[in-house]
Amino acid sequence: MKRSNKIGWAQVRAGIFIFLALLFLAIGIVMMGQKTKMFVNKSRLTVVMEDVLGLKDGAPVWLAGVDVGIVSEITFADPKRTNDVEIDLEVDSEALRKIGSDSRITIKTRGLMGEKYVDITPSASYHTTPPTRLKGTTTAKLDDVVQKAGSTFEKINGIIDNINQGKGTLGRLNTDETLYTNVARLAVEMKELMVTINRGDGTLGRLNRSPEPYERMMAILNRADRTLQDIQASDGTLNKLIYDKALYAKLVTLADKSNQAADDVRDLNRKITSKDGTIGLLLNDREFYDRGVSLLNRADSSIRSIEEVTDRIKRGEGTAGRLVSDKELYERMNRMVEDVDVLVRDFKENPRKYIKFSLF
Repeated sequence: MKRSNKIGWAQVRAGIFIFLALLFLAIGIVMMGQKTKMFVNKSRLTVVMEDVLGLKDGAPVWLAGVDVGIVSEITFADPKRTNDVEIDLEVDSEALRKIGSDSRITIKTRGLMGEKYVDITPSASYHTTPPTRLKGTTTAKLDDVVQKAGSTFEKINGIIDNINQGKGTLGRLNTDETLYTNVARLAVEMKELMVTINRGDGTLGRLNRSPEPYERMMAILNRADRTLQDIQASDGTLNKLIYDKALYAKLVTLADKSNQAADDVRDLNRKITSKDGTIGLLLNDREFYDRGVSLLNRADSSIRSIEEVTDRIKRGEGTAGRLVSDKELYERMNRMVEDVDVLVRDFKENPRKYIKFSLF
C-alpha cells in the first residue's frame, strides 16, 4: 500500500499541542530555577542551634530580608554528647560574604500558616573567605512565654491574696479603717488650712495676701545682684578669690606644702613612736619605764636622806651640826688653826729649835 505524503489537520494540532506543552515546561523550569536559585552559584553554611522550632528542609534563608538560599538538611550534631542541631544551608556565594561571626542567625515565622524560615542579619564586614560554621541564636518560644506569664500571674494572685488578707503595707491600706479615717481627717484639716490661708490669717495667709513679703524678697535679690556686680567690678579680695588664677595657684601650692608638712609630721610621729629611739622606748618599752621609775624612786630616797641630814645639821646634831651651830667649837677650831699657823712660821724661821742633830 502506498504511503501518503500529505499531513492531516489532526497531526498539525498534535504538533502544536506538543510544542506548547514543551514551551510551558521550559518556562516552568526557568521560573522554578529562579525561585529556588537553581542556576545561582551556591556555598554551604552550617548553623548550630539548640532548638530549630519546627524548621523543615527546603525552608527559605533570608539575609536582611532578601531570599538568598534554602535549608538543605537538618540533623543532630552529636547525639551522644550534645543536643545541638546542625542546619545545613545552601546560600548564594556572594551573599555568604556578608555573613560573619557578628551576624545574628534566628528562626522566625511568617504568614498565617506559621511557615518557618532562617533570618540572618548582615555582618559589618565583607569577608573574602566566608565562614562555614556559625552559632545560631535561639528565640523565645510561645510555650516559654506562656509559662513565664503563668508564673507571673500566680505571683500577682499571691500578692492580691495578701492584700485582701491585710498583710503588708498595701494590705493594711486596703483593710485598716483607721488609716482611712486619718486620711479623711487630714483632708478636712487641709481644707480648713487652705480656707485660713485664703482669708489671710496667720503667716501663710499674710504671705498669700500681702505683697510686702514678695517686695522684700525682690529687694533682697536686687541688693544681692548689686553686691555681685560690685564684686565683679571691684579689685577687692572677693574679686581676686573668684578671678585671680595666681591666688588659686598659691592656694594649691600652700595645700601641697600642707600635705608635705602633714607627711613630715606623720613621719616624725612614726620615728618618735618607734622602739628604735629613746622617746619610743619611753613610750613603748615597759622595762625601760620600770627602770626609770626605779631610778626616780632612788633619787627621791636620796633627796629625802639629804633633807634629813640637812635637818639634823640645822638642829645641831652630830659633828657637822655642831660645826654649824656651836660657836664655841668654831672659836676653838679657829684658835687651833691660828696656833698651827704660828707654829709653822716659827718652824720655818727657826728649824734648829725643833730639830737637833748629834753624831755622838
